[in-house]
Amino acid sequence: MDKSITITKSDYQLFLDAPLHLWAYKHGKINSTPTKFETHLAEQGYEAEELAEKYLEQYILNTAEAESIEFQRVFTDRQFLARTDALVFKPKSNTYDLYEIKSSTRNKKEFISDAAFQYLIATKDIKIDCVYILHLNKDYVRHSFLDIENLFAVDNISAEVKGNIAEVAAKREKTIAVALSDSPEGIQHCYKPKDCPCLDLCHPVFPKHSIYSIPRITKKKKIQLLEQGILEIKNLPDTFPLNDKQRKIVEITKKNEAYIDKEAIKQEFNNFEYPLYFLDYETFLSAIPLFDTYHPQQQMVFQYSLHKMDTFDGEAVHSEHLSTTKNDPSTSLVTELKKSIGNTGTVFVWNKAFEITRNKEMAQINPKYADFLNELNNRIYDLGDFIKKGFYLHPDFLGSWSIKKVLPVMVPELSYEGMDIGKGDQAMMAWWDLVNDELPDHKAEKTKTALLEYCKLDSYAMVVCCLSAKWKNGIHVIVHKRSQNHEKKAQALQSGRKSSFT
Repeated sequence: MDKSITITKSDYQLFLDAPLHLWAYKHGKINSTPTKFETHLAEQGYEAEELAEKYLEQYILNTAEAESIEFQRVFTDRQFLARTDALVFKPKSNTYDLYEIKSSTRNKKEFISDAAFQYLIATKDIKIDCVYILHLNKDYVRHSFLDIENLFAVDNISAEVKGNIAEVAAKREKTIAVALSDSPEGIQHCYKPKDCPCLDLCHPVFPKHSIYSIPRITKKKKIQLLEQGILEIKNLPDTFPLNDKQRKIVEITKKNEAYIDKEAIKQEFNNFEYPLYFLDYETFLSAIPLFDTYHPQQQMVFQYSLHKMDTFDGEAVHSEHLSTTKNDPSTSLVTELKKSIGNTGTVFVWNKAFEITRNKEMAQINPKYADFLNELNNRIYDLGDFIKKGFYLHPDFLGSWSIKKVLPVMVPELSYEGMDIGKGDQAMMAWWDLVNDELPDHKAEKTKTALLEYCKLDSYAMVVCCLSAKWKNGIHVIVHKRSQNHEKKAQALQSGRKSSFT
């Protein structure tokens, strides 16, 4: 490769993730084509940056000390390059304040190293007084218009940045050697294969039941095991220190058998109240609030799927709603949900923190439905708790409790594979295209159908997982026959199901 290398802030962050990630990127081993969702996030960042520049011009430039602002000024120091988001010049002290602009609603740890990298390069040419993170204000609520003055919050991170300079200076030198290396041999790989952008390089040998499947195992322990040549769970010593849940995962994986706490499951089922509801939401995330009463980076619920069962022997009746107008989607959604869900009965979700938070937010946005949504939260049961609490564990969950991992194991005939929309970020972007008239009519109808099918499988997956859990406890008849029967019924409901669009 070209020996004249440039190291930017993004390159430095890749190095911090894992040195091998930087090598892979510089040698063209990482697919740099962004997904539609990644492009959306970048566009959201640009939008926040444009508004932040207006904020600086209107509310920082007017201060007594500030005289001028420079945006995107470039500095170099040997191979290192920094493009500063904003520099505010203070003539009295002949110094600058450095502002790093972020579309996040909070100051994150990695922002310190970001800013320190920029600071270290820029101070070769100018004197910097203070360093700030300018980020979206999580407490801001939009009312009638976008109030830029209150949209942002400013955190002074000067002390933290200056305290990290020595560490950044040492680490950045290592980036050059890594980037210029002709071979990846000996360069440190990552310890998070789930998020790895170059899995073939970092983890060329990756068994299905690896130590990375042990939930919440620390990086330190991963390194200890790898240094002993242990990659597969089956080779893990019985004496290796783990917590009780981790040890249970290792135990069932070594035995290649599921673990079922029948008594705990029975107790849980005894607490459920009929009718049973299975609820799933789909949401869109916007950095800048699009509607009144929304905060920055708040999820907007645009779709739900609901299955209802009066008894476990009964039919899973399906209803759904997809908001497709340019108005706040939550208003029509809550209106329809209240019609579809009764005042009694357990409401199953998967990852209750998400649905409960969305309900609280929608209650604030739609106060006339606040009592309904707050009461709904009191009835919610997290079906994922069966796995999280260790009532039902299986080696092929691979240490995860995601429904996309659990469903194919518990009910193999159902899967998200091959669906036009099979992931939450795909649903998010499909809905955005739909409501912004980005699709021709025939594609719009196909997208609506795909959105409905995806959300429907999420709620239906809970139905069959719940039946499966009951069957595993010996309470019910063969679940696979039952789940197939339910799936046939669900397919039959396709043409005449209870749906609503607004």
